[in-house]
Amino acid sequence: MRYRKGGPLTSDTPFSRLIWDILIVLIRLLGWPLSRAMYNIKIEKVDAMAGHRLPSRAILISNHCMPLDPLSHGLAIFPRRTYFTLLEETCEAPVLGSFVRLLGGIPLPRSRNRLQDIEEAVSHGLSTRGLVHFYPEGECFVGNQNIFPFKAGACYFAIKFGVPVVPIVTILNRRNGRKSNRTQVTVHMLAPVVPPPPGSPPHATLVRSIQFSNQVHDLMQAEIERTGGDKSLYRGPMPRIKGVND
Repeated sequence: MRYRKGGPLTSDTPFSRLIWDILIVLIRLLGWPLSRAMYNIKIEKVDAMAGHRLPSRAILISNHCMPLDPLSHGLAIFPRRTYFTLLEETCEAPVLGSFVRLLGGIPLPRSRNRLQDIEEAVSHGLSTRGLVHFYPEGECFVGNQNIFPFKAGACYFAIKFGVPVVPIVTILNRRNGRKSNRTQVTVHMLAPVVPPPPGSPPHATLVRSIQFSNQVHDLMQAEIERTGGDKSLYRGPMPRIKGVND
């Protein structure tokens, strides 16, 4: 189950699907009280998403500002579950690598020779679970409420496969006023954003991917501004952990 460089990017067998389902239920049961205790987490659907379900197929995009973001974003879409992309090095780590793979982790190899493999993995995720999640900032910037520029890969796949993007925004505030050291986390799920059609020639699709990525970024930043995310909480990039995200 542990990923090894050059191996398949998705792990999808009857056994892995069973374990995935069991783990998701356990994480829901344990993760919700943990998130409430640590961050008093709140999850809200905004605008057109209020009272509606997630699309059957979609690319999910989130800002990454807390180490437990994958947990809170997983809780936000429950009972749906998603494949999610992450550093190849994390999937190679002993024990942790097997765990994240069982939860639907798709490693992103650094080799350009594997771009087609990544596309096939995303296609598989959309055709099976229907959802694939990306953190297009590329890493976790702890406490950040000024979203860093997005890499365009997630929006490229949305255009390529003709599926909407659902932005999921993590908004941070201090609990009980400006002097508090405890963080309030609120997760807002925005309305799906329909991508433009693919361009012709293929280079035009890349240009549209960048433009669409900037559009989604601006929508998410506007939601932070609208709700008053606290920009004084920023602590810099999450420290590298040897064998996990180094």
